[in-house]
Amino acid sequence: MIEFVPATTADLPKIVAIYNETIPTHQATADLQPQTVDQKAAWFAAHNDHFPAWMIQVDHHNVGWLTLSAYSDRAAYDQTAEISLYLDITARGHHIGSSALAFVDQEAPARGLTTIIARIFGHNQASRRLFKKFNYDHWGHLPAIADLPEGKADLEIYGKIGRASCRE
Repeated sequence: MIEFVPATTADLPKIVAIYNETIPTHQATADLQPQTVDQKAAWFAAHNDHFPAWMIQVDHHNVGWLTLSAYSDRAAYDQTAEISLYLDITARGHHIGSSALAFVDQEAPARGLTTIIARIFGHNQASRRLFKKFNYDHWGHLPAIADLPEGKADLEIYGKIGRASCRE
């Protein structure tokens, strides 16, 4: 059973470990060196009820994480979030990403979020297919913006506009 549990600071070492696992693949992040818990502490602390962070659990084991982060610190973008979804290598290919995007479709409106943006490397076909499957539109193409060890990489911007529920 897949569950989405609010992440706590106690989860930060696992979040960083999963994130660091992706760095050498050059598929999901533009970081080139492993990150530390201390380096990610301020980023994690910026998450709250409006811009949440969740651990993804399968049978009560953490296998990934999901965040809706502030797109910008400017007030007019307060209803826009950037999604990040990272899975442990053993959890990939088991439809957990699909469950995560379905979960976001339910959660975002309840948190007053109307627009979700994803930044995906052009060569990350699996992620691009996943977001297209959940009706994210291709909003932008930034050619050769990332300088990875194997060469320049494009960045694709995907987005989805929904509607927010009334917030109390």
